[in-house]
Amino acid sequence: MTSPLGITVRSTPEAVAAVAGLGTIIGGPLLTNFDNLRRHAAVLLDQENWDGRVAAEFRTTVWPSYERALTELNTQLNLLRTRLGEIQQDIQNAG
Repeated sequence: MTSPLGITVRSTPEAVAAVAGLGTIIGGPLLTNFDNLRRHAAVLLDQENWDGRVAAEFRTTVWPSYERALTELNTQLNLLRTRLGEIQQDIQNAG
């Protein structure tokens, strides 16, 4: 379909399903897995559960960097999900 500006726009049923699928994965299983990673790490962060020189290094150096990466990835994926929805809506409105 051609928009009023003469630009061809297209959103096949497969594309609509892919946008929905990505959104579902980002907001569902992926988020759940991130939460599970944090839950398991919390056990290891407790000195009563896991201690020693290398365990202390995990608590102070290793896990915090991974926690930051997970948080940033989660933020970026949520932005992606939002942007995909906006793009899909723009395509539908143009058509």
